[in-house]
Amino acid sequence: MGKKKFEPDWTDFRNVHIPDIVIDGSDPASYSQTVLSEFETRKRLLTHARLVGCERDMMLLFIKADKMMRTCANQQEKEDMGKVFCVEVYRLLGGGGELTVNDQVVCKDN
Repeated sequence: MGKKKFEPDWTDFRNVHIPDIVIDGSDPASYSQTVLSEFETRKRLLTHARLVGCERDMMLLFIKADKMMRTCANQQEKEDMGKVFCVEVYRLLGGGGELTVNDQVVCKDN
């Protein structure tokens, strides 16, 4: 005879306390200062888009952005195109609030 495997029931979870997490979106100290790689950023955006239901649109936006960025002539144009695509991703994922790119507010929803 083997040991009976422990299986928790709902009474085991009623005493678990989950603290409230409050993130102030207007406070820059609330954000992580870690810069992710492009691969990791795209992976996370695609995961979020899949949850929202717009994965195909996000893939098409990535293809469009890659094509446009290859044809940019100078650094200023690349930065401006990057901001445009950030706004498109922001709108695709639902928007809401402010979008800040390089410490500059590029989109503000009311």
